[in-house]
Amino acid sequence: MTLLITRPRYELVTHYLYHWSEAIVAEAKKRMSGVIDLEKGKASRTRVESYLEKQKPELVIMNGHGSEDCITGQDEEVLIQAGENSDLLKDKVVYMRSCDSGKVLGPQAVREGCKAFIGYSELFRFWTNENFVRKPLDDNYARPFFETSNQVALALVKGKSAREAHEESRKAYEKIVSRLLTSDAENSFVVPDLYWNFHHQVCLER
Repeated sequence: MTLLITRPRYELVTHYLYHWSEAIVAEAKKRMSGVIDLEKGKASRTRVESYLEKQKPELVIMNGHGSEDCITGQDEEVLIQAGENSDLLKDKVVYMRSCDSGKVLGPQAVREGCKAFIGYSELFRFWTNENFVRKPLDDNYARPFFETSNQVALALVKGKSAREAHEESRKAYEKIVSRLLTSDAENSFVVPDLYWNFHHQVCLER
């Protein structure tokens, strides 16, 4: 099985997405026959379309800014647009960690033959601590959001179905929220936004 993952990096949000996706890439390299890591400037529409058409990866994980009908790559270049090139996701399992793309783009892709789509029907929220911007993996404000959302991708890389990956992520949300609410953790204030992501994470299947 082959993975295609996009990891643009050009401002704060994508900086965090880029670094927190490192664990996904590392796990995929241990478990999968091929990993196409489109990082930074490689996260372009031309490259994405070419790899989807020619390499036909079975699993696609995309990080970046999004809207109801698209997800973007480096410097907010539109990579996948509903009704334009969303048919390239046919026969693939897709996870998009971006705002809103589960609202229109996800359903469109599934109608066009995408096996399964996991994403967010509203904003994907997370907190950051300005003292850890240079070391995002040490940022305990951001950690709960990325540990829970990474669980989707890691489960898919390990061969779990889209529904199983979605449910494992939801269990991770519940476990982390419970821990934060029953402790004196300095980052317990992030719980409402964790609940937000939990409620707006969607799993759509053909």
